[in-house]
Formats: sequence, C-alpha cells, structure tokens
Amino acid sequence: MAAATKQAELDQSKAVNIFTFKDVKTQPDPYYTYPESLRAGKIPLIIDNGSYQCKAGWASDKEPRLIFKNVMAKGRGKKETDVQIGNDISNIEVVRWLLKTQFDGQVVTHYDMQEQMFDYLFSHLGISTEGRVDHPIVMTEAVCNPNYCRQNMSELLFECYHVPKVGYGVDALFSLHHNRPKAALDHAMLVCSGFHTTHILPLVAGRLDAANCKRINLGGWQATGYMHRLFQLKYPAHFAAITLTRSEELLYDHGYIAVDYMEELHRWSDLSYYHRNVHKIQLPFTPLPTSSVSAEDKEKRKQQAGRRLQEINAKRREQKLAAEQEKLQQLLSIQELMEDEDDDSFLKALEECGFSSANELQVAINKLSLSIQRTKEKMLQPEEGQTSRATPELDKQQRAEREAIVGNLRRQRQEIVETRQQRRQRRQEVAKRKSHAAQERMKILTQLAQSERRRGKEDTFGMNEEDWNVYKAISKEGDSDSEQEQERLNQIDQLLREHDPDFEKDFGNGQDMDVTFDIAEYYQLHLGVERCRVPELLFQPSLLGMDQAGVTETMDYVLNKYPADIQDKLVQNVFLTGGNTLYPNLQSRMEQELQAIRPFQSTFQVFTAKNPVLDPWYGAKSMATDPARSAQMFVTRAEYLEKGAEYLKEHQASNIYIATPK
Repeated sequence: MAAATKQAELDQSKAVNIFTFKDVKTQPDPYYTYPESLRAGKIPLIIDNGSYQCKAGWASDKEPRLIFKNVMAKGRGKKETDVQIGNDISNIEVVRWLLKTQFDGQVVTHYDMQEQMFDYLFSHLGISTEGRVDHPIVMTEAVCNPNYCRQNMSELLFECYHVPKVGYGVDALFSLHHNRPKAALDHAMLVCSGFHTTHILPLVAGRLDAANCKRINLGGWQATGYMHRLFQLKYPAHFAAITLTRSEELLYDHGYIAVDYMEELHRWSDLSYYHRNVHKIQLPFTPLPTSSVSAEDKEKRKQQAGRRLQEINAKRREQKLAAEQEKLQQLLSIQELMEDEDDDSFLKALEECGFSSANELQVAINKLSLSIQRTKEKMLQPEEGQTSRATPELDKQQRAEREAIVGNLRRQRQEIVETRQQRRQRRQEVAKRKSHAAQERMKILTQLAQSERRRGKEDTFGMNEEDWNVYKAISKEGDSDSEQEQERLNQIDQLLREHDPDFEKDFGNGQDMDVTFDIAEYYQLHLGVERCRVPELLFQPSLLGMDQAGVTETMDYVLNKYPADIQDKLVQNVFLTGGNTLYPNLQSRMEQELQAIRPFQSTFQVFTAKNPVLDPWYGAKSMATDPARSAQMFVTRAEYLEKGAEYLKEHQASNIYIATPK
C-alpha cells in the first residue's frame, strides 16, 4: 500500500511539474498624446537607459510609459525608415543576426544608434515641438562612466534636441534612494547585478566611494548564454527549438539560488528529489494520429482496395493483350511474304524485325500465340474466382487458414517479447552484486586474473581461442535488443493489425513496455540541476570558465579596504538590486555568505529592492520631483557651454566627477 501511495504521489508530481514556453510576442508601443499640461508644465522626462531595457516616462506618471529592449534591427542596404526598434520587433529570434545596440557592455559607445533610440522614444511619447525637446531630462549612466562618453551624450541632448537641462545618476543609487531613503544618506554596500556586469558599490556617508568600487564582468547575458549552451548540448535533437529567448525564460522563471550549493547538488542526486523538483518544459509537437476505425470499416476498405487492384490488373492485361496481338499480326504478315515467294521482301522484313531465319520467326509466332491465350484466360479468372469464393465451404476454409496464420504470428510475437524480458531480467541480475549471474561473472574474471599472473606480467588476453570462450561467457552475447529483432516485431504487428480484429484490444498500440515511445515526452526538456547551477555563476564565475572572483570574494575584498568600524557600518545595509537579482533565495544566500566572511557574532543586514527592474526609474522620478534635490542634480545649458560637455553636477545618486584635465 505504501509503495502504491508513493508511486501515485510520484505520478502526480510528474504531471504538476510540466510547463510550456510562454513565447510572448511583443506588441508595438503606442503613440501617446502630448497634452498642453505636459507642454506648459515643463515636466521632467525620466529615462532609465539600461543595456537590456529602456524605461521612459514623465515624472508625473506612476509607471513608465515605455518599456522596450534597447536593440534595433536593420538589414544591410536598408533605409533609415526601415529600422525596427524595441517592441516593434515582434519575434526577436528571426532577426537576431541583425540586432545592434548602442552599448558596449554597460557603457554607451555608438551614439548614432543612441540618437535613433531617442527619436523612437520622443516620437512615441508624443513630443511634437519643432526641432527641440523642451523638457528637463533625468537619465541613468554606468558606474564610473568615462567623461568622454558623458560628453558625447550631453552633446547629443543639448545640440541635437536642445534640451534645457540634464541630470545624470547611477541606477543602483536611484534604486537605493527609492527603497531606503534614510539608509541612502549613511553607509551602505550595494550589489547591483545587471545584464552585462555586476558591481559592488560601497557608499560611505551617503556618497559613492568610486575608488573602491569593483566590477565583475558577469550578468544576465552570460547566464542566459550558459543556459542556452547547456540545453543545446543536452538536447541536440531540439537544437533549433532552444533559442536565447527561451533560455532566458528558463533562467528567470525556473531558476533559483541554492542557499548551500554543494548540499543542493547532493539533493539533486537523489531520484525521488529529482522527480519532485524537476521542471519539464513541453515543446510544441504534432501528436501521432490515433486509429478509431472499426473492424467492419477496415474490412470494407480492404475489399475496396482489392477491387481497385483487380481493376488495375485487368486494365494492364488488356493493354498487354492489344500490344501482343498487334505484334502477332506484324509477324504473320511477314510470314505471308514467304508464302508469296517474295524472297527479297521477306529477307528484308526478317532483318528489320531482328530474325535471321524463318524458323526463328515461327518460334516467335508460337510464343506470342501462347502468351495471348494465357492472357485471355487470366482475364476470365476473376469472375470465375469471385463466384467460387461465394461458396460456404471455401469461405470456411479461408477463415481457418487466416486463424492459423494469426495464431502463428501471435506465437512468434510472444517469443520475441519473452526473449526481451529474459534479457532485461538478466541485465538486472548482473547489476546486483550478490546475484548468481554477477557471482558467476566475478568468478570467471578471478580465474582469468589468476591465470594471467601465472603466465607473467605480459597481457596476452585475446591471443588464444579459449580467451574468446571466456569473453562470450562474460559478455553474454545477445544481451541487447537487435535492430533485426525490432524490425521483425514491427512487421508482425503490422500484419496482426491487418488480419487480427482483436489486436488493438489485446496489445493496445502494438508496443510492449520495453519499446514504448511517448512522443510528448520526447518533446520535453527536463530542467533539473540547471535550475540552481546557472544562477550559481554569481558566486562561482569559474563554472563558466571565467578567471574572476564571485560576489562574496569581491565583497570581502572591498570590505577589507576599510577599517573595522566602517566595515561594521557598511554591512548593516547590504542592498541587492538589478535585473539579475530576481532569483529566489538570493537574500538568504547572501546572508549565509556574509556570515562566513564576517567575524564571529558580528551583525549584518541584507535588503532586496522591491522591484529590482523598475526601482531605478522610481528613484529617479522621486528625486526629479523633489525641488530641494532636483536643484542639485541638473546641468543647465549655460553650465554645459561654460564648463564643458563632460561636466557632471554631483548629487547623492551620481558618479564622482573628476575633471580631465584637472
């Protein structure tokens, strides 16, 4: 009873853990209106310009109006108007080889593409002022963004779009100010994992300590690529179905962080744990057609096929008869020339037909006459046979013959199935250490080893005929199912389907347990240990072959740059943000890692952003709408002209500005 209950629970868990790919198709972004309230109010425009997604909207909005991937697709030789950007690309996999981005890692380097992104963004927001965007802009930039890159961005905004003022900030700091505004004015340790990189950012007295910031060149893009390669190697038959978009879905919808990675790997090695926690992803497939035809319908179809075959054969015989009669008339006409004693014409006609003498001609005439006679007899046989088959005696005899044939086929099938079962049982016995088969095998191997020691150190096994007898005794030739056997079984099943009306009832689909094939299961991807293996890259980049430290080692390295009292203050506010921190259990894992690297009985606190993806936009919006803080963050056009395009006005969520040259 307990075994049956356990099996039922296992079957239920298998059914529950089946998922399908969402394959979400993006919808083109709408074109919003540009009301007078926005135009006259000079409402700031908030742009979170991330390397994965761009989030944009007005400071008066609760949510960003536009969220789209920061990529564009343009074919060679295409016009500028044929460019697809963001959500205009409904299926990104179709044009992946055409995709371009303005980013190199986390830093914007291609400003012609950035200009096209701005055109897309401003036009969809409905901004219709001629030649200018008359609104302040708050924009995110990379940590420790080079002055040259900020210079190009400022030139683009001030010179091309004539914006009145621009404010720059770091997305992780904006997120911290939105989630923990009081802690953002004190000491904090930020862990920001994005699409291309992961940053460890110490915040001392409310300001970013840029000198001790560290970057790990690993993010969501590398994790997605790792998942993609793992599954393409695991399922080469479904190589084309495993795309980068689907790999990204597998990573963020099914992945999680293991609190103890080695212990989690040990759990996955247990078969029952595997079946309870594996996620099976069902790929789309076309099911095999099921036969619902009754025996009577099958018999009718068989009779119809027989009649069609008889009609085809009769037509062929008629055509053959007509051709042979025509040939016979030709030969008879040549023979008449011989009877008319026209020797020249007769010899010429013989040569044209390929005959060398009159005897050969006569033999050909006799053969054709006999063939015509036989063809006429065959043409009359179907009618005679049809009337004769109608007699009850012949019908009974045919039934008996059919039953004998079916019985013989069933016996052959049973012999093949029993042979396979015996093989399977033999393999199971050999796998058991204390079984008789395994002991016999070990006995033979022991005797062989002793005889080899008596011969000397040289390995000469296989040189003598007796060695092959030993090999046959050990290997049990025939332990594996052969292709010929499977082919014979398929032939028998096909014959039984045609002639045995009870075949479907007795054997189902004609396949036994050892040869069953579930096409739905064949099109399933089993997401097992990969669920925690791929997110583990955050802590062990060496899994991907990267010669870099993980988050824990990097954080420990940064903390050791400070005295003990500053370290204690930093770890009281460890803040996790960024799109690559969406994994479950990440906060618990960070707490465990901090406990391992911090002194005994020391305290620390770990916090996670409420919405790691949108919180930078919310934080930038709150700072832009606060008059006291917004006055400190904007660079006006006059300051841009006076102090240079790379100038940055420092504030609580900004980078540190270092003028070049000093």
